Amino acid sequence: MLQRIAIDDLTPGMYVNRVLDEAGKVKVRSKGVVRSDAVINQLRSKGVEFVEIDTDKGNTPAAEPSSSNAAEPASEIPPDNNVNHEVSSEPLTSDSLKAAEQLFQKAMAIQQNFLNQLKSGKGADVNKLSTLTQEILECVFENQAAMICLSMVQRGNDSLLEHSLNCSIHMAILADAAGFDQQSVEYASLAGLLMDTGMVKLPPELCVPEEQLSGTDLMMYQTHVDESLAAIEHSDDLPEVVKDIVSQHHERIDGSGYPKGLSGNDIEPLAQLAAVVDEFSRSGMPAPFGNAMPTSKILKALANNKGLEQTLVNRLIGVLGIYPIGSLVKLKSGKLGIVSRRNPSNLLQPQVMTFYSINSGHFQEVKRVDLTKGSDEIESSIGPDEFAINLPKFFTEVFIPQVSE
Repeated sequence: MLQRIAIDDLTPGMYVNRVLDEAGKVKVRSKGVVRSDAVINQLRSKGVEFVEIDTDKGNTPAAEPSSSNAAEPASEIPPDNNVNHEVSSEPLTSDSLKAAEQLFQKAMAIQQNFLNQLKSGKGADVNKLSTLTQEILECVFENQAAMICLSMVQRGNDSLLEHSLNCSIHMAILADAAGFDQQSVEYASLAGLLMDTGMVKLPPELCVPEEQLSGTDLMMYQTHVDESLAAIEHSDDLPEVVKDIVSQHHERIDGSGYPKGLSGNDIEPLAQLAAVVDEFSRSGMPAPFGNAMPTSKILKALANNKGLEQTLVNRLIGVLGIYPIGSLVKLKSGKLGIVSRRNPSNLLQPQVMTFYSINSGHFQEVKRVDLTKGSDEIESSIGPDEFAINLPKFFTEVFIPQVSE
């Protein structure tokens, strides 16, 4: 049953269906279970005065917050009703990129602290990641193109850190595009931050692509799933579905995964989604953590992977497009560029910000090129390691300030 309550009556465990009244003009993405007082304080700070709660999905105003997850419904992959969930074709702006970059840096710091605590053997506070998830989701759905763009630019300083954050971002986007309810989207995003954290317990020499390992080394590598679960085992308020995603994100629908060799419907649907996102993110990471493949090759590999749920792979391709915003491309003119805007009428001809000449081996003045209005065209996607350029430095210092000019 839907019920209107004041923000001061909102407590953890309630399910917020929507915001009814705001003193300010801040857009608030609010649907889902409130997991902490910090989330309520965030809503209050943004001017929210009244919300609509669903008492069938969460606690009622008279009930005490419950830590039990027994009534949690099992998620399932929503049917494909041919709904077109695509990234907006609106152009990137400096403001949207700056806002996304600010959150990206904050998230990196929080996640780094969490990983450091795990590595040192100290108890890690999952609640801080739950609060961070709310901020990630808000930015993802207000500045989706900007968040995708930033996730495509690998900094290379800490591959596990970037991988965790990228998984959180893309799991939220894909879960939403696949039609999961808002609560499931939140759980998926939180699981993205958690599912590979156990890798901090592994020897550095094992943190390489799995295909490079065999025998005892491979078995040790696969224990990172158990290590990730151990990091959250004492988090009583953590939904069981999040733990299922963490434990099953390396399972494959054809039974070829681990740790239990589950197959088909025995795998939590959101874990099937996590498998797709994990493969996508890892394949785009630079060595030693990943393969640093060009985006087009990554998507093709996912489409040919029989262990992945292809409905979800197709959704991911539909959301990102052939040349995702933020991906690197090589033009036939011999220039390198970053895709800055999709062209819905022709996905092969996006707008590109060119910045580098392959022929001269030097950076050039940044120029916006609309491939629908000239003779130049994309020759191929390229990986982040193919050219000796400091892409992160360029992206922060040059691309973001000039993208809207």
